[in-house]
Amino acid sequence: MLNLYDMDLKGFLNWSLFVLLIVPLGILSCQDCRDCGPSTAEPFVNFQFFNIDSLNKVEDTLVILEDSLEKVMAGIDTGNTDLDTIRVELEDNIDAFEQVKNDIENGKIKIDQVIGPNGEGPIYFTDSLTNDSLTTFRFPLDMNYDTCSYIVNINGNENLVGVQYIREIDYASYQIVVRIYETEVIEYTYDSAKVNCDKTDCISNETTIKVYF
Repeated sequence: MLNLYDMDLKGFLNWSLFVLLIVPLGILSCQDCRDCGPSTAEPFVNFQFFNIDSLNKVEDTLVILEDSLEKVMAGIDTGNTDLDTIRVELEDNIDAFEQVKNDIENGKIKIDQVIGPNGEGPIYFTDSLTNDSLTTFRFPLDMNYDTCSYIVNINGNENLVGVQYIREIDYASYQIVVRIYETEVIEYTYDSAKVNCDKTDCISNETTIKVYF
């Protein structure tokens, strides 16, 4: 027969086991502050810039260099070995301009700065800090509105590009997640700007806007 003392003892042991197992779990779950408050996942859209004017000039220069190399090679074939030095210089120049052409075609460019949504910025990218160039730039989107505009400065020239989109806000697991779909270009001062997305929902982070100037 179980007496009152046995019941109290069993209850105490059960309570002790609860404290030993549950309380430490609660302490561990809040040791990292990132788990103790809301965080925000900010959406962005990718931009690429293609300098068509520079590309045309590079291609014209390549035509001249290749024509000159052809004439030099013809002279060398006739026995004029004095043209070897010129041949080497022309070949080096052609290789250099071919690399420049390839960079332009891939959108490799240096952006000086960007003024973002609501005048935020200036925004600097890695290329601006290291004086190097990038091929793709992540522009932040305004999570409070369905449109935003950017002023982009390249080589001292400022241009405007504006986009609109559909926002979806999800509050879950102590996170505020803003998903943006169907990004469209609504204004620009460049020659052209096109949205490139091969998926049906076109999530902003997977969308690239190609700008030509």
